Amino acid sequence: MPDRSFHTYHVSLVFQAPLPFAFAWCTDYSPGDPKIAGEDRAFHLERRIVERGPRRVVFENLYDHGAGWAWERHTVTLRPPDRWHSDGYGNYHEVHLDYHLTPLERDRTRFDMRWRSKPTGLSKGPRSPEKAVERFVHRLWRLRGRALEREFRATLRKRPLRRPK
Repeated sequence: MPDRSFHTYHVSLVFQAPLPFAFAWCTDYSPGDPKIAGEDRAFHLERRIVERGPRRVVFENLYDHGAGWAWERHTVTLRPPDRWHSDGYGNYHEVHLDYHLTPLERDRTRFDMRWRSKPTGLSKGPRSPEKAVERFVHRLWRLRGRALEREFRATLRKRPLRRPK
């Protein structure tokens, strides 16, 4: 029987970049990631990479939750070439995220993120409506997607021109 205290969410976008580039970009976790979508300013979010391996990344986030500081630790399992999974535990939420990339025509990639989240012991007050959470996360990934696309376009400019034979 499923745990009814978990809420489920889904966000989907299309990136103007091929799948291999999108996968590498999305799974290259770094302390600078919060700057991409302005989370460093909006939430004073700080990220620390605890462990990095070929199939696993562990990172911690510390951010202003509005009612004080929140901490979370994510263990990410990489499943190249097109998916990854994260289990996150913190003082306000437990979250399990599944990411999947699908190649599309003309070097585009569909990004799908599905996740389940539930509050932990320190969470108080009403829960945000699912649609509001999805809109917020969609906006963050849209900003991240724009950065991904800018970096992809920059790689195209660095490639030597192919001359017709």
